[in-house]
Amino acid sequence: MTGVTVPLVARLDNQILAQPAHPAASRLRQSPPLLLAPAGSLRAAAQAFGAGADAVYVGLKGWSRGGSRNELDRGHVQRCLELAHGIGKGVHLAVNTIARPHEREALLCQLAELAGDGIDAVILNDVGLLRQVRLGLPRLPITVSVGCGALNVDDVLLYQELGAAAVVLPGYLQPPEIAAIKSRVSIRVELMLHMVDEFIQLGKCWMPSYLNFAAAERLVPAERLTGSVKRGGVGSCFRICQQPWAVIKERIEVDRRLFPSRQISRISEIPEFLDAGVDAIKIQGRSLSPESVGATVARYRSAMDGCSRDRTRECDPAVLPAMWTVQGR
Repeated sequence: MTGVTVPLVARLDNQILAQPAHPAASRLRQSPPLLLAPAGSLRAAAQAFGAGADAVYVGLKGWSRGGSRNELDRGHVQRCLELAHGIGKGVHLAVNTIARPHEREALLCQLAELAGDGIDAVILNDVGLLRQVRLGLPRLPITVSVGCGALNVDDVLLYQELGAAAVVLPGYLQPPEIAAIKSRVSIRVELMLHMVDEFIQLGKCWMPSYLNFAAAERLVPAERLTGSVKRGGVGSCFRICQQPWAVIKERIEVDRRLFPSRQISRISEIPEFLDAGVDAIKIQGRSLSPESVGATVARYRSAMDGCSRDRTRECDPAVLPAMWTVQGR
């Protein structure tokens, strides 16, 4: 396991981890702020880079939210790294599921191998795993996923003390809130400025492990699938939110409806967020087609470049590409 310098099951409980910032954070810093794009495939990564993304984030097969959809195995991650590093771009690895206890060692072994391959950062939403990776792979920058729910200064300071190099905040925070956080922390702040809204909190959807009758019948008849909200019971999201739900009145079904899907794009407020000190603008959507990724990235690249050159200039209205479709939360 290349690069592992301490036992994976760390025995440093008496060691104080609080530090001003992880040394690897410097590997993620960029001025002006970088544009971080989703890539559910190598084609999507190529489209993102061609449209102006500074880096992409990809899902690691078996360990990324959404099950097997839009994930890359190690071979594809290596090819993505070759593509990115050949043109001076970066690749961040999304590991935003919660590993079961017996799975942790295997996952850490994979991360050690990928760290040796040169991934630029790993995105985690499990605090315990964050600590293990920080101790076992001290040179690998860790980004705190939006799924960890950081919303304020104290949240970010906590993850900073645990050794994270960056934290992702949801796009419904306001520029003054971002500025207040940036004034107190030394790790990078990434903002999910383009996203699909969720019912509870971005990254905190409870529906993946909801009852799915077809899947349940294949496993244990009439039993509800269980598991963490990030593993979907059997490691996948069944997109229950996109199925028709019955409206019941006095025990009678009177209607069937889909939940509303609200897309958030605060592209018109990019100047305010840049002034607040955001280090990276992040786009949600690893389920998008390569063409949709390219169109969306190009839109944000143009807005960011225009506002960076002339801060007195008003950005164009927040118009999403015509091909944008909601394909999952």
